[in-house]
Amino acid sequence: MIKGGYKMNGQRGKITFMNLVVFLILVLGGFMAFKYIATGIEKKQIKKEVFDSLGSIRGGDTDNAELTAVIERILDKKQIEPIEVYAELDTNKGMIYFYYKYKINTNYLLFRRSEIIEVRDEMASYGI
Repeated sequence: MIKGGYKMNGQRGKITFMNLVVFLILVLGGFMAFKYIATGIEKKQIKKEVFDSLGSIRGGDTDNAELTAVIERILDKKQIEPIEVYAELDTNKGMIYFYYKYKINTNYLLFRRSEIIEVRDEMASYGI
């Protein structure tokens, strides 16, 4: 039998202070990584939802105010603060040009990060 083996059995299942610190750092790092990835997914989802919504109402009977309202409605639904929203239907070229800027806040537990996102895109308009 190993000398002092009984002492090792006494330590089994107990957590030391350093192990606790390392565990907390790993949990906090995992949480921050999760929030970072979730914010990135949310930005992509907003862009996709705006594009899909504008694509479903595009046509000759829509006007600039209606296009702008669609973008603002999506940002309001996501509880995001819009800074600037612009949409224009160019009937000569048959295109919809849209631009929106919004501020997204992420809480990383130890600090908050605010990011301003700008999206400028265009799509073809049908039925002109």
